[in-house]
Amino acid sequence: MYGMNVFNSTGALTYSTSDVTWNQVDFFFVSGGGSVSNSYPVISGKEVLTAQMFINSPPSDRRALAHTITVSGTTVSVSGGSEAVYVLVLMR
Repeated sequence: MYGMNVFNSTGALTYSTSDVTWNQVDFFFVSGGGSVSNSYPVISGKEVLTAQMFINSPPSDRRALAHTITVSGTTVSVSGGSEAVYVLVLMR
C-alpha cells in the first residue's frame, strides 16, 4: 500500500491516506498531436482522476483541441489533442 497509515494502540488502522486523500501517481508531458499510454499497476481497484493543463496560451488564430484521456484497468491513455499539455494522474 502507498501513502501513510496511522494505527491506534491496539494495532487497528485508524487513518490511511490511500483511502481518504487523492495521491499523485504521475505527471507527464504529451506533445501536440502526440499520444502516450502508461501502465500503473498501483491504480488497480482505485478511483482514478486525471487532469490536463495547456503548457502555452491557446492560439488565437486557430482552434485548440484538448487531448482525450481514457483510463482502462491500469492503463492511462492520452491522444488527439492539438496542443502540448501536462497530464496529472491521481488515485484514491
